[in-house]
Order: sequence, then C-alpha cells, then structure tokens
Amino acid sequence: MNTKSNENLNALEVTKDIWNEMTFGGLVHSLRISDEITQVALAKKVGVSKQFLSDVEHNRKDVGIAFAKKISDALGYSIEPLIELLIRDQLRRQHLDYIVELKHAS
Repeated sequence: MNTKSNENLNALEVTKDIWNEMTFGGLVHSLRISDEITQVALAKKVGVSKQFLSDVEHNRKDVGIAFAKKISDALGYSIEPLIELLIRDQLRRQHLDYIVELKHAS
C-alpha cells in the first residue's frame, strides 16, 4: 500500500549522497521501502515472484530495461535513474569504469 504524504522524503533525493555506490537493486529497494510497499505487493504489480524481486534487490539477478520500466510504472518514479544504474551495474560487472548519465532526448 502506498501511503506517501508530502512529509515523506523522496527516495531519489535521499540517495544522492550515496549515488556513486548505489546499484539498481539498491535503488529499487530504497524506493519500495520509501513508499512503504512490501516485496509481495511490488512483485505482484510487476508480475514476478517475491523471490525474483528479492534477488533483484540484492543484486543477484540481472534484469533489462523492460523490467526497469515495469518498476518505474509500478512505483510512479522517473525511469532515468533506474536505467542509469542498470547500465552502470552492467558496466561494473565487466570491470569497465564509465560514468553513465542519461538525458531525455528532446
């Protein structure tokens, strides 16, 4: 259940200080917790098992942009930070040290 109020901090703002260490799974976890949504509820919204979502949140599963879009749609957050971290995680796993910054094409 989403019980967001104007008093709640935006999870994307809260993670700015640790952004360089953040992972896709870590961001999914932070957003879910910030929105007070259970793994079961979010997993159901995106059409995966609770175990699969847990594996994503703990960086044990590789997922693609389509999954990032489902998470973005389910939680109502912008997709850009999710895609940015998803790509950065993939680069890190290949020991490629690159900075990834997405900007919406206008």
